[in-house]
Amino acid sequence: MIKPEFLSNEPVIAYKEGPVYEISINRPDKMNALTDAMYGTLIENLKIAEKDKATKVILLRSTGDHFSAGNDLADFLETDFNLESNVVQFLLTMASLTKPIIAVVNGAAVGIGTTMLLHCDLVYAAADVKFSVPFIKLGLTPEGGSSRLLAECCGARKANEWLLTGRNILADEALSSGLVNQVFDDAESCWHGAMDTAQKLAKSSSEVLVASKKLLKGDQVDSVVELIKKEALVFAERLQSDDAKAAFAAFLNR
Repeated sequence: MIKPEFLSNEPVIAYKEGPVYEISINRPDKMNALTDAMYGTLIENLKIAEKDKATKVILLRSTGDHFSAGNDLADFLETDFNLESNVVQFLLTMASLTKPIIAVVNGAAVGIGTTMLLHCDLVYAAADVKFSVPFIKLGLTPEGGSSRLLAECCGARKANEWLLTGRNILADEALSSGLVNQVFDDAESCWHGAMDTAQKLAKSSSEVLVASKKLLKGDQVDSVVELIKKEALVFAERLQSDDAKAAFAAFLNR
């Protein structure tokens, strides 16, 4: 179901449906690749949803055939990368959310398109989904807490394989490994399934949802925030390496 709001040309769309605050990445012509400005808008909407007393659940999705191709590399290379960068602040915001967040994923979910999901409480995927964390292919290192969270989610062997090879992960493997909660036939049924779950969660009070998430996260939040910062510093160093520069040039000139 494509809401009328999705006819908008805005690259990030927020839609409030009762207690569910839905945020959509809306740049389908670029496979929903994320720019610095888009990260800023995502942060803004996540903070609005977090502060809004009427919002109980956040739902994150995309329009079009793909969840996200990751960073828009041309835009990314024009933006200074440091701990204050919007992309880093977006990941820190995701990691610090106190309200439940559900992700709806279809098509390609590349790089941060996968690592952001590690900060979601539930992840629903369409059968055509294709995850990848190909940082090593770009001469880069894991980000977004993935150097630890991916292993905690899917096991060390899988995390090692995915992060060290950068290969694609399809729906069946993502499901059996614990990267996603459920796989649906297509994007529309996936969204309906996620929204149904969101509405069920929203029957509980905001207080009990926040308290439950806090217990489930335990002491993870502070340590993950520090890990994201540590990874970002290494990532920043790698951006200046000959390996990364050559990989980016090859990608942009292909």
